[in-house]
Amino acid sequence: MTAAETPAAQRPVLDHLLQLYKYDFSEFAPIGSPYGEVDEEGLFAYPGLESYWQDNGRIPLLIRADDRLAGFALVNQWSALGLPLDHAVAEFFVLRKYRRARVGTRAALFIFGRYPGRWEVGVAWYNPPALAFWRRVTQEAAPGKVEEIAGDGKRWAGPVLCFDTGSLQSALP
Repeated sequence: MTAAETPAAQRPVLDHLLQLYKYDFSEFAPIGSPYGEVDEEGLFAYPGLESYWQDNGRIPLLIRADDRLAGFALVNQWSALGLPLDHAVAEFFVLRKYRRARVGTRAALFIFGRYPGRWEVGVAWYNPPALAFWRRVTQEAAPGKVEEIAGDGKRWAGPVLCFDTGSLQSALP
């Protein structure tokens, strides 16, 4: 398993994976909400994706398992709680076939180790499977040091997992 920064030339790959991610995520979005809707061309929008190749502190990553494309992660510095931090998981996606093989867990732990510091993982209130995943993974990344804080419902609606990986060393180069 690897998680490597994505060059701008590979943005179309990330665009395609975002469609799968948004489709999967739409299952949890309430009907009548703006989340999980496609445009008139049948595509899910992701405004601001280009900023991941333009702005400091934004990191687009492709996840591979056995040299096969398995997902992506978007890391930025936006705090769901309005607090100082080093990194936040903006988006994280692993193809379904790799989900029970710990690819997501290994990728997340790799990312937390590669980019040490104060982290936030905001989880949408309507996505219980994601919350179970992130509770497990963050405890593995920072045992006993994860604080779960409720979002205020305006800036963020859902729990936010906060922890520090300053002392972690990446398991992979």
